[in-house]
Amino acid sequence: MNALWISRIADYIHTKEVLYTAKKIISIKTKAQNTLLKRSKLHTRENTIAIYRTKNIQELLLEEARHAKYFWVNYKKLLPQWTGFTHRTQHGEDVVNKLLDIGYHHITNVIKNICKEKDISTAVGFLHVAHKSTSEPLVYDLVELFRSDIVDREVLTFVRAKKKEINTLESKHIAHFVFKIKRRLQKKVYLKECKQCETYLYYMDLQITRLIKAVNHGEIFEPFVLPERHENRCGAKSVDIV
Repeated sequence: MNALWISRIADYIHTKEVLYTAKKIISIKTKAQNTLLKRSKLHTRENTIAIYRTKNIQELLLEEARHAKYFWVNYKKLLPQWTGFTHRTQHGEDVVNKLLDIGYHHITNVIKNICKEKDISTAVGFLHVAHKSTSEPLVYDLVELFRSDIVDREVLTFVRAKKKEINTLESKHIAHFVFKIKRRLQKKVYLKECKQCETYLYYMDLQITRLIKAVNHGEIFEPFVLPERHENRCGAKSVDIV
């Protein structure tokens, strides 16, 4: 299965379908970011048309970068001043950037485990490029689908709930935050296509399975789409609220 998958994805990245699949991934990511901002009554940068007008991966990544800049500027407005957050930067020294790094690392591992269970190689991706033999670009492509729903939301909730400032991120804070991430993965979301409630973790599995199917059949990825509005069909405790 693994050798067959490598052959299929190696062929897939040279087809016209790969650009449309990459657009779907970025569209899901930016939509989730916009949903987060909308729930906090902030203006959003609607870029669906701009995404689908891009002619290649490079243009798509430029559009994604423009949207990311807008998102983080507005995300900052939702954070307490004591966090010292100015912009998103990997390995940043402020509490928010550190929590974002920890959260992204956690869901990266979750995705690695899902891919391992499905016996697919993650050495070839659509958006990210391998820089060394141990790189897993497909994992980082898949992270884009889920990072805002889980990590960006939880960081915001986590720091806003603190009654005291966190001057130094200690092991107790990290343990509590990771626990919150794990709990958010177990919250239920309504899957319209399935007409039922499932855990977010199950939704991740379904989304990845659908992407694998698209590659195996040489088709454009058609992702599941979560409802933007407050969804109460799955019970009050299971609703994802910022």
